[in-house]
Amino acid sequence: MALKRETDVLVVGAGPVGLFAALSLAERGVAVEVIDKEWHGSAHSYALALHPGTLRMLDEYGAADELLATGHRVERVAFYEGDQRAGSLEISQLGAPYPFVLVVPQSALERALERALKQRKVKVFWNHQCLAMSQDGGGVSARVARMEKYSMGYPVAHTEWMVAKEYDVRSRFLIGADGYHSSVRKNLGSRYEHKGEAEAFSVYEFHAEIDFQDEVRVVFHDGRLNVVWPLHGKRARWSFQVERNSPAPPTMDGLREMIRSRAPWFEHEIEELHWTATVVFERRLVNQFGRDHVWLAGDAAHITGPVGAQSMNVGLREGYGLTERFSAIVKSGEQAEAMQSFEDERQSEWNRLLGGADVLRASGTAPAWAAKYAGQIVPCVPASGGELEQLLGQIGLEFE
Repeated sequence: MALKRETDVLVVGAGPVGLFAALSLAERGVAVEVIDKEWHGSAHSYALALHPGTLRMLDEYGAADELLATGHRVERVAFYEGDQRAGSLEISQLGAPYPFVLVVPQSALERALERALKQRKVKVFWNHQCLAMSQDGGGVSARVARMEKYSMGYPVAHTEWMVAKEYDVRSRFLIGADGYHSSVRKNLGSRYEHKGEAEAFSVYEFHAEIDFQDEVRVVFHDGRLNVVWPLHGKRARWSFQVERNSPAPPTMDGLREMIRSRAPWFEHEIEELHWTATVVFERRLVNQFGRDHVWLAGDAAHITGPVGAQSMNVGLREGYGLTERFSAIVKSGEQAEAMQSFEDERQSEWNRLLGGADVLRASGTAPAWAAKYAGQIVPCVPASGGELEQLLGQIGLEFE
């Protein structure tokens, strides 16, 4: 099967957001092509947290069941001030059908989405890179290169990726779901603006016998965020906010010292350290999600801290929202109004999510700890939209 030269929608990027957008389009009967510059899907076992709303969307297309069978369910977010438990948010109170967050490996999510696409006769074209694009009144023209590995050099051989063939692909719309270094965003001319200070986290994934399998725990300590997520198979992951130039030692002793100083209540014996890394997360938002026939979703348009897993989950919802609008436009027209509403909604939500204490109000029922840390709590909650508002309401916080 070859990449078609004409389609309704071209999706650039085959991560979770791009794959889900393509699945939603295919389900609506809209012709779609998916390309990605990598040579295969993610092999990462890095765990993702799928929000309740995300699980509902996946269930619409039959992509949730296999994840539910292997993922780990989290029903509560507990907050600590140092060694004292301050309070919690009860995800289980959100109600049916998915009153929990599901923790799964990224690779498992991508495999489930790609299988669902295959059932709908949609192929992902790996090794295909979008080189350039241009818009006119009728749609988008994209220059796409198929990359191949070639053996180079003598007497010491090595391989390099080179352009094997170039195509011109014509589409009515194009979705840029190609991540932080998005080429679509650069071609579109959207600015990826800073919305706060970057945050560095020293991350440790380990094996341990733990007894809080149904909750994620967030620790406020000297102005820094720290979080421990329970994972599948008696694994867990600690993330400690650190100075960028002063990460925690990437050793078992380093993990134990961070726990001792920031979460002394964590008394579980760590049996094995699987991996560790220090990762910097920026807080960014595009000044414009799209224009005319080209639109962005996911990390191509925004990024925030890792604690509440909001960037990817909201990105999946953005893919869903784009496909609703594209389907209606392809079938009946009325493009300008539909797309302007998408831009307005996205900017409004992300300014809330990235706004910190400036966008929140503590009611008279808010406990002292919730009012004190209001600016830090929003990005810690694994939810968005109405579900985020419901959970914040449990501790007396609401958006202005």
